[in-house]
Amino acid sequence: MKKLMFHPIAAVYLGFNALIKFASSFFMVTYVLFLSEKGMDLLQINLINTCYMIAVILAELPTGSFADSFGRHRSFSLSFFLMALSTFIYFVSGSFMLFVLAEVVAALGHTFFSGSIEAWLVDSLKARGEEYRQAEIFRHETAFHSFGIIAGVMFGAYLGKFNLAWPWLASTIAMFIVGCLSLFIKENYVTDRQSLKENGLGKQLSEAFQSGLKNRDLLFIMLFGACLTFAIQALNMQWTLLFQKEYNFSTPQLGLLFIGISFSIILGAQFSKVISQRLGQRLGEKTAIILPQIGTALAIVIAAQASLRFLVISFFLVHEFGRGIIKPLQQNFINKRLASKNRATLLSLDSMFTQSGALLGLVASGFIAKMLSIRSAWLYSGLFLLLVIFLFVISVRFKKHSS
Repeated sequence: MKKLMFHPIAAVYLGFNALIKFASSFFMVTYVLFLSEKGMDLLQINLINTCYMIAVILAELPTGSFADSFGRHRSFSLSFFLMALSTFIYFVSGSFMLFVLAEVVAALGHTFFSGSIEAWLVDSLKARGEEYRQAEIFRHETAFHSFGIIAGVMFGAYLGKFNLAWPWLASTIAMFIVGCLSLFIKENYVTDRQSLKENGLGKQLSEAFQSGLKNRDLLFIMLFGACLTFAIQALNMQWTLLFQKEYNFSTPQLGLLFIGISFSIILGAQFSKVISQRLGQRLGEKTAIILPQIGTALAIVIAAQASLRFLVISFFLVHEFGRGIIKPLQQNFINKRLASKNRATLLSLDSMFTQSGALLGLVASGFIAKMLSIRSAWLYSGLFLLLVIFLFVISVRFKKHSS
């Protein structure tokens, strides 16, 4: 960790990832409370979130293409200012349509950032002949994300005690400052940058999209990531309700559990190195990404079925540990197979798959929870993930035997 912090590229990448998570998490605890105070009901809150996800899916590829054409640092600098605008709209707003507008602007900010910062890292390392460092940096990225979120949530919750709008204003100021700092980042590498002017946006997006779909290894991992995201939406959206309603968790207790979640993800990300070295070398990278998620799926099923609070919490955290394992492995796998000229666009394609899974999972898990129960939504999510893992592992083994 100390060596990475003195490495110029790693320090910038990890630092900005921590800063953006810090600045964008001030309102995590107070988000629903703020919207409720402004007169929004649960249906309207879900619709606002749905508009965000749809906007992300639609904007991912065009904004990734912008990063490949005009520069990755320009793309993520623009993202910070867009997110600052989004939180400012929230701060001054009081109507459903303005909240939807804020989410659309936030979605654009997210998409300008999602593929560009990672593409900047990988190509900057390649220019220095240090591609071997990317797996290590991706493992530590999770820790920086988590520490940034923890600090932001604590600060935002404190501000929310005085006024539920203040976390939005604080986020606006922080995002604007981070955006100004990002203007000093340079792209000190040579890249075969595509030209929107020469190729046209449609042609450029079509070529990048087709190259992603033609690469079966990339498509395989992107699809698995989408299925995993679909399966875990029930837990993402419903854990606070379950622990509050069934076990009478107070807000401070939920905050402590959130910190536990963050540390479980950090430990999982660090453990991914062991998975890569032992399982990856023996069974292959794709199998190493998929197999550990059996533990995630089983943990979800047990958490859904258990009644004792200790067991539910324990296996809920185990599932978070499993989720922490996959991201560094997936990032490393995908980036090793991308060309520099369209890296940001294809990373945006991966993000589009993930957001599509999240949107479908949000709808499906919400429907099951409403018709049956939260625990039923968790149980079906775990069983679905087990089925997906079985099918993907069978696909890997069949391909090996056929080749």
